[in-house]
Amino acid sequence: MALFHFLFTQRQSLGICLEAAHVNHGMRAGADGDEAFVRSQCARYGVPLHVCRLTPPAGAGEAWARTRRYAFLEGLAAGEKIKVATAHTAGDQAETVLLNLARGAAVRGAAGIPPVRGPFIRPLLDVTRAQVTAYLAQQGVPHVEDETNATDQYARNRVRRRVLPALEGVHSGAAAALARFAAEMRDTADYLDGQAAGLLAQARAAEGVWRIRPLRTAHPALARAAVRQMIGSLGAAPEKAALTGAVYRLICAGSGAVDLGVCVLRCTGGLLQACPAAGFAQQQWKLPFAEGSFPVPGGLLRVELLDAARCKNLAKDHKKGLKFAADYDKIYLNTQFRTRRAGDSFTPAGRGVAKPLRKWYSEAGLPLAARALSPVLVQGSRVLWAAPFGFCEGAGVSGQTKTAVVITWAANGGRQNE
Repeated sequence: MALFHFLFTQRQSLGICLEAAHVNHGMRAGADGDEAFVRSQCARYGVPLHVCRLTPPAGAGEAWARTRRYAFLEGLAAGEKIKVATAHTAGDQAETVLLNLARGAAVRGAAGIPPVRGPFIRPLLDVTRAQVTAYLAQQGVPHVEDETNATDQYARNRVRRRVLPALEGVHSGAAAALARFAAEMRDTADYLDGQAAGLLAQARAAEGVWRIRPLRTAHPALARAAVRQMIGSLGAAPEKAALTGAVYRLICAGSGAVDLGVCVLRCTGGLLQACPAAGFAQQQWKLPFAEGSFPVPGGLLRVELLDAARCKNLAKDHKKGLKFAADYDKIYLNTQFRTRRAGDSFTPAGRGVAKPLRKWYSEAGLPLAARALSPVLVQGSRVLWAAPFGFCEGAGVSGQTKTAVVITWAANGGRQNE
């Protein structure tokens, strides 16, 4: 509410058009009341509101809610010049840094929450919670509290309610100091990641194969950063980054193997190679083309239809319109989503070249596991859309388009492609 009120009062000086978005996860007794409060505030200020109501499956937790929330917000921002402002504060930053360090995170984890990531911006990241509540009181802005914040139900709550107060008792201003530490670690991580990418490129012998010598002779900190990038590029789950040390020891030893779940890294003959893991297979599925949000193996598909007025805005940016949206009338007949198949060929919009989809994946550096889960939209044998490339040549919107369709793919872990 503090962020909402500030952006509303400063919208003219900032040169922005303000809209609001709310996700009702359906996980708390007070969720509907919170939604009603948001609706009333937006109506009071005359701010358009986008609401997403979710039905949580059995056992759904914070990770499920975060994935679905960000998929919705990324979908709103897809294909348009939109920034999504979230109200993370310095306290949230401090909590994130402590949680990441407790999990054994490296430099990037110590960097905490980034101020900017894709369409997301966090204007309050240097502002304390006390400053936020003081602003609300001074401006007379109402707000509601998530009732679970007063419990120790979640790990973040326990850090907020127990750990941070204890640290503040030892050193006043601990939360602010952790936020400053995160900013310094972010600069360090950016530099190290750039150097690590260069080292990986130098070591690369083929797709999924690296020469050991450049990695072994590099500084250990740089080599471990490169290994961490390597693990991420193979599509391993985020928690597999904890195996960075094991893979580095493998490189130093020159032989052996480490199982990453999606693949096995084997070291032999001076090479480190990603080999298919036993039992890892692509899950085959089909889904009729329709408007809405659809959980599928590996992530969430979202199909949105836009009217003619919004189509014109998309068509103004020819390349973006081609990539992120299609003319509904050109693609809706006999169309379905499915997993890719051997022999699938694709002509990305604006490229004018048809190639096997596997070659496009390879050129884009898409991890092997991500390829197995990445969906396509087909019309018979023709691939109309493929994550992460967008729509095919000839399907894009034009001045004659009456209805456009935008497809968003949010892979598990929050990554989003159109």
